[in-house]
Amino acid sequence: MKIYPLEKSKATKINNHNLSGFFINRLTTLDSKISINFIHLEANGIIGNHKAPVNQILLIVQGEAIVSSKNHTSVSVSKNTAVFFEAGEMHETRTNNGLNAVIIESPDLKDDLFQYNQ
Repeated sequence: MKIYPLEKSKATKINNHNLSGFFINRLTTLDSKISINFIHLEANGIIGNHKAPVNQILLIVQGEAIVSSKNHTSVSVSKNTAVFFEAGEMHETRTNNGLNAVIIESPDLKDDLFQYNQ
């Protein structure tokens, strides 16, 4: 067994003109096709509008976010919620009070999980 600390103090701060208050703990990659990361987005933080490079799931663990995409207006989501973005989809994530989430990225991800939750 290995235990990995995921505190923000152990994360890498990502600086970019499109990002504010964004920290990432890279968890693993599988065959260079699947990437799994734990993120911290500080209060009033933003992951600015960008194109999903591959299919992506944003799984909110703690806090709330406002997500939007070219095809959808802004939607408020909170913990225990998963958001699926298709490859190429322009989207943005922001938070007023802070957010922790897991991001899973892979060209092989499918959104069929969500059919069971509707």
